[in-house]
Amino acid sequence: MRSGWLIMILFAVFFCKAQQVLPLNTYAEDIPVNSYFKDLNNELDAYTGIWNASFEGKMITLHISKQIEKPVRLFGKNFYKDQLFVRYEIKKNGIISESTLNKDFTNNSSLSIESVVTKDNDNSIILLFSGGNCSVGIGTITLKKLSSTQFSWGYYPGTTTRNDITCPPNRDYTIYLPETENLIFTKQ
Repeated sequence: MRSGWLIMILFAVFFCKAQQVLPLNTYAEDIPVNSYFKDLNNELDAYTGIWNASFEGKMITLHISKQIEKPVRLFGKNFYKDQLFVRYEIKKNGIISESTLNKDFTNNSSLSIESVVTKDNDNSIILLFSGGNCSVGIGTITLKKLSSTQFSWGYYPGTTTRNDITCPPNRDYTIYLPETENLIFTKQ
């Protein structure tokens, strides 16, 4: 009889500490600490891979990968989330203008692109671009799935100029990502 109670107590302790698994598009404000926003329907998988587009004489290559259970802190809570992470390279006339393909984003989030919201009602994903030097170019990027081999891109930066007071003048403040909407990327 004692072993039955012990098993029930252990089960209750384990169950109370278990991580709550939620769909990706769940609002994060009212969730338990250490919840996990899981890609239950594999919505993110359609965007993973290598994608190319051409815009204003530039070749844009995106390397999109899926990160599983990435730790996140928001609304004063720690939780985990499956999300997309984008590395990119932009070339003009065969010369690289900007590349994050080999960049380590562990300690520096400049130029990072990560998914923040999935919108399953219209097959799209919203990503946050952290911007370049002094956060110039920070903004959202929307990817909308058109087929298994194409998606459209929409990006308009929130800031396009530097702050003359706190940003040094000797840095590159060019936004190299294509500032447009309905740009079609094709899977390679």
